Amino acid sequence: MLSKRYSLIVADRSSGSLRRFTLAVRPTLVLIAAILAVPVGWTVHSRWSAASHIGQLQLRNATLAVENARYRSATTELSGRIAALQLAIVELRDRSLVDPRVRRAMGRLPDVEANDVAAASLRSVALSSPTETFNLLNDLLNMLDAQLAVASHGVEQQQAFAAATPINLPSDGRVTGRFGFRPDPFTGERSFHPAIDISTGYGEPVYATANGRVDSAAQSGAYGNLIEIDHGFGLVTRYGHLSQLATSVGEDVDRGDVIGYVGNTGRATGTHVHYEVWVNGRAINPLQLGAEPGSQSAN
Repeated sequence: MLSKRYSLIVADRSSGSLRRFTLAVRPTLVLIAAILAVPVGWTVHSRWSAASHIGQLQLRNATLAVENARYRSATTELSGRIAALQLAIVELRDRSLVDPRVRRAMGRLPDVEANDVAAASLRSVALSSPTETFNLLNDLLNMLDAQLAVASHGVEQQQAFAAATPINLPSDGRVTGRFGFRPDPFTGERSFHPAIDISTGYGEPVYATANGRVDSAAQSGAYGNLIEIDHGFGLVTRYGHLSQLATSVGEDVDRGDVIGYVGNTGRATGTHVHYEVWVNGRAINPLQLGAEPGSQSAN
């Protein structure tokens, strides 16, 4: 067992003097241990701190890798949606083109309701993170989807309206009876003629002047064989004095379809087509829609 105290003697050879130092073992060992513990503890602490920091960096890198993968996936999805929207917009723009002649006729129709599509305005927004960017782009795309649906509906309505607008005459021939007040050909009295009369050869084809559905196709008093077509949008056309009917009630017809043949049935003074255009229950002059005498809807 170690002694509790030790003495150290130091001799000076030149003078012969002696110096004695007495040391207690336990305090000396504690002091030495304390001195050695400082660098050891510092080393251990440094290594633990470095390991902890490396672990945090690895965790952060893993988190960033996951976020980057999610952003790349979101970017790919958004790019696809944007490309699809751009394609839809181009197709929609192409579909929105209406023949100038049809557009002029549409503009001349009185009291026909039309739907206006309000244009959306977009402002730049300062963003603080990629997440906010993607959220805004998603919101923007959702808004564009909604606006595109509205615009698409508007274009479809415009196309349907264009197809429903009677722009031509139902048969080739010469306009011999004008729209408006005139002497009645049978009585000579002044009367209102809600149509135009187109004189042409007996049995010549009569064409639908716009898309629609046949509401009636039968003999109708003074009109003789009469066809009435409902085109929607408050538009109706009527074709009278036909020699023969080539359509039936409930049938859908397109502009240019043959619906009957020219005749002189009913109260007629000669072979011709009696042609009326009605808008919201009011007769209008078919010629005001741009139709020219001698033109029909075969094309």
